[in-house]
Amino acid sequence: MESEIKRIIALLHQTFTKDAWHGPSVQETLSKVTSAHALTRVSANTHSIIELVAHMRAWRVAVIQWLSGNTSYTVTEAQNFPNSTDWPAAVAALHQSQEELLDAIAAFPEGRLNDLVPGSPEPYTWYILLHGIINHDSYHTGQISLLAKAAAVTL
Repeated sequence: MESEIKRIIALLHQTFTKDAWHGPSVQETLSKVTSAHALTRVSANTHSIIELVAHMRAWRVAVIQWLSGNTSYTVTEAQNFPNSTDWPAAVAALHQSQEELLDAIAAFPEGRLNDLVPGSPEPYTWYILLHGIINHDSYHTGQISLLAKAAAVTL
């Protein structure tokens, strides 16, 4: 039987690259977004696509830090939704965070998946955290799809 860590890695990989159960993957969605579309603000009350991509990366970095033992790491307000303008760099950073996250999960001891994440304001397990970052990607990919359609991107 395949280990739970391997199943989580497979789900994260699938959600990010292709054949995601819910629809277009992160990569499939972002591949159709241009720099101009990424910087477009559909309304004053929404984030731009580039801000969402940078936000996704920021929380992936947090999970990588926590998995690596730095459970005091926090995402600052400046990191949460940074004001970025370099679309290729934002996408490259997200892809790099994918590789680093996969490596961090692979190195995490499976026997600790049901342990509580130390220092968390709300009690949740490592298992919930890892599925949470996958859900976080899916949620924001849906937002990106809607923003891209509003900016006239053909998805």
